[in-house]
Amino acid sequence: MELNQIWHCPRPELAKRYLALLQAGPVVSTTIFAPRRTGKTVFLRKDLTPAADAAGFTVAYVDLWQTRLNPGIAIVRGLEEALTPRTLAQRALHKLHEPVKKVKASGSAGELKGAIEVELGDAKKEATELALRIEELVVKLVSKKKLLLLVDEAQELARNKDNELMAMALRTAITKNSDKLRVVFTGSSRTQLANVFSNSTAPLFSVGAAVQEFPLLGRELVEFVAKKFQIASGRTLDVAAGWTAFQEFHQQPEPFLSVVVAMLMDPSLTFERAVATEKAEQDKEENHEGTWASLDAMQRQLLLLFVNDPHAKPFGKAALAKLAKALGVPSLAPSDVQYSLNNLKSKTIISKAPGGVHTFESAAFERWVRTLAPVHP
Repeated sequence: MELNQIWHCPRPELAKRYLALLQAGPVVSTTIFAPRRTGKTVFLRKDLTPAADAAGFTVAYVDLWQTRLNPGIAIVRGLEEALTPRTLAQRALHKLHEPVKKVKASGSAGELKGAIEVELGDAKKEATELALRIEELVVKLVSKKKLLLLVDEAQELARNKDNELMAMALRTAITKNSDKLRVVFTGSSRTQLANVFSNSTAPLFSVGAAVQEFPLLGRELVEFVAKKFQIASGRTLDVAAGWTAFQEFHQQPEPFLSVVVAMLMDPSLTFERAVATEKAEQDKEENHEGTWASLDAMQRQLLLLFVNDPHAKPFGKAALAKLAKALGVPSLAPSDVQYSLNNLKSKTIISKAPGGVHTFESAAFERWVRTLAPVHP
């Protein structure tokens, strides 16, 4: 279990707001964005799910990150789990009725590999079967009571054509059952989410509504953890220093909690040293040096431009002149910059946020570029 699930800072008011939005009437689904490791999944499982249960929903959770090669399997699995009775009494009653069919599907399913029967060899037939199974399961679920479908890391639905077919199956299910089905999509890549929801040719165009920024945990998490730390160790965690470090981690709970756990395991470890160690581990884990080495000179200079000024206009005269000087060339055309910028977006390194701000998809890589990357390629 991840640390942010063990030391979970409850967010009941935020869960109520999302449920109120979905129950208001016209909004069938919503999409929330936040970088990875900022608590979206924990919020879905620990806050939104119990709130939806209490409000009379059946909740189905789907994690597309674990089954990126075949999201259809993950969707079917999540719906089947929601249809399976939870208590012993419910299971006994369920045996008197027709059991849920097992989907026949081939391909890698991440952690689910081997859990689903593999019989279909024809990829096209398999995709069609999965799409039909998704619709069938949704109909069964909404026939009992309202269904809240949570689709985590929904940008995977735009990875390839087969995944887009699963997105179309979801679109059909949402459209046909809009009276009793509500959906929350999450994603950690603005660029890829646009490929699912925002572009006019996207498979779920308009279905996911406007992509909303997920409210990140703030100082309240630091205060919550400081109390837990004092109870567990008898020592005091400086909240001001903790808040500074949490911001340096771009308000990602997991690395901050790793720092606190390291201090619990080693009482001689200072907070400052634990933070530095966690930053180094994060940089090593994400291989920032390898990412930097894979970029050409123009892409690197664009990253240095945006890390110093996210609001910079890369096609403006000042930016073009600055980039040309850094690259040692007489001049640059906007098309030269556009090509490199498109490559950075396709590699999910940079995305364009509302207001024209260019942001890093990885907060840790942004920190690395800011503090460690050389000024010249």
